[in-house]
Amino acid sequence: MYKFLCLPILATASNLVLAILFLRSTSKVAHGQNIPVQNEYIGADSLVCINADNSCQSSTNTVNVSIEEPIEASLDPNLREMPNGFRAYVRPDISTFYKEKPGTRKPSSHAFNGLAGKFINMTPDRLNLYWNSGRGQGHFTGAVEGWEATGTSVYFCDPYSEESEAEPGRAFSTEKRSLKELSSHDLEFYHKHKYNLAFGKEYKDFTGGVEWLGMYGRDPPRHKIWAADFLGQEHHVLTRETQFIEQPPWDELPSVTPLKRSDADQVPLLQYRSSESTLNITLKALSCAPRIFEMRNFISHVEADHILMLTNKTHELHRSSTGGSTKPSEHDGTRTSLNTWIYRHESPIIDTIYRRVADVLQLDESLLRQRQQDEYSSIGTRNSIAEPLQMVHYDPGQEYTSHHDFGYDQMSKANQPSRSINVLLYLNDVEEGGETSFPRWHNAETPRGLDVKPEKGKAVLFYMLLPDGNSDDLTQHAALPVIKGEKWMSNLWIWDPYKN
Repeated sequence: MYKFLCLPILATASNLVLAILFLRSTSKVAHGQNIPVQNEYIGADSLVCINADNSCQSSTNTVNVSIEEPIEASLDPNLREMPNGFRAYVRPDISTFYKEKPGTRKPSSHAFNGLAGKFINMTPDRLNLYWNSGRGQGHFTGAVEGWEATGTSVYFCDPYSEESEAEPGRAFSTEKRSLKELSSHDLEFYHKHKYNLAFGKEYKDFTGGVEWLGMYGRDPPRHKIWAADFLGQEHHVLTRETQFIEQPPWDELPSVTPLKRSDADQVPLLQYRSSESTLNITLKALSCAPRIFEMRNFISHVEADHILMLTNKTHELHRSSTGGSTKPSEHDGTRTSLNTWIYRHESPIIDTIYRRVADVLQLDESLLRQRQQDEYSSIGTRNSIAEPLQMVHYDPGQEYTSHHDFGYDQMSKANQPSRSINVLLYLNDVEEGGETSFPRWHNAETPRGLDVKPEKGKAVLFYMLLPDGNSDDLTQHAALPVIKGEKWMSNLWIWDPYKN
């Protein structure tokens, strides 16, 4: 059995070392027209529209109305064609984030000096990853199977390479291997990785330093993306999924089987909801790079309390895990929270929240549940592209240090399915601390991170895929320690192009 010891890599501001042991505008309102919500792949059956008299005519399958719409990712105006024909996303000049002419501002440096790492296993053998904080024995955090990858910011272990040892990003092994050892199948994977690394260099030069974190050939996201052209830009969405303002009796909240609704179908439990026929949701851009939006009062206090009641009444919290590990992170301070999962079908209120999220994202709600045979059969799976709600609880001192939510699927799978969107829900007011921090956001005013205060009912939406299909490294974020009180929140992750 071969053993390789890759070089340790500086990983965080506190000088954690990762030892790798290798063990074998508000935009203009559109009036008087029907606007397609989605591209032909995942939303052709849905329409949104707004008329001058604030009425809406729509298809019989449509229950959502919107006074604006996001753009298709493949039509983003900041996509530029590379010499090889690939259309890469090039971030706009930072001055435009402040509605100023390009070149009038310069990016601020970051106080955060942590480093994420994407580790590519360029062999058919298993790669084990260990964290070593320098304060004792390192602990296992996950494994990378043959020819796969994990993490972000590119490092690779290639014992077959004859290239210079000064090659950027290489993690060197103590032994060398010959390509003659590889089967034709493994050799094909090896050359795919070599080509992808070469493309990544071109991409990084073309985009001004952005790492290519995917496998070449990945398509743009299938979903549409709200524009964040400048800080404070607002978008407005109307939905029939109105808020609950009174808690229904527990015996009136049975589990549900979410199905398609038509305009003729009544929204359930209206007697416990707001008297308004629609809910107006405002998305406000907190950051342009990464693309982050805030939605105040996205859920009502009654709905937040219901989620907590459901969590405490029918679920048990467990120690959270980190990265690719399925074991609790009990050996370090990376993630010290408790969590559990709540499924859409568990109550009509949870179903309503999923439908409301679908409206904001301009997705057909059927994509966020198990579908019927005639619903989006072109996707190739009837499974939901959304995960259950991940409930997370933090006591004073508990935190989750800087991390990414997206990952990497098997390279043999088309378009490498991954988490693409996170809708984060705050379920209580935190007395002090507990902010969601984005330490690497691009801005021209402060080296400090963007810290989002947890406020009951507020939602935060951020996109983890760029319009060209690359993962957005700037979405690295942390749950800062709670100083006083407690923190309850949930993550709703959406996958693209489908959930594996």
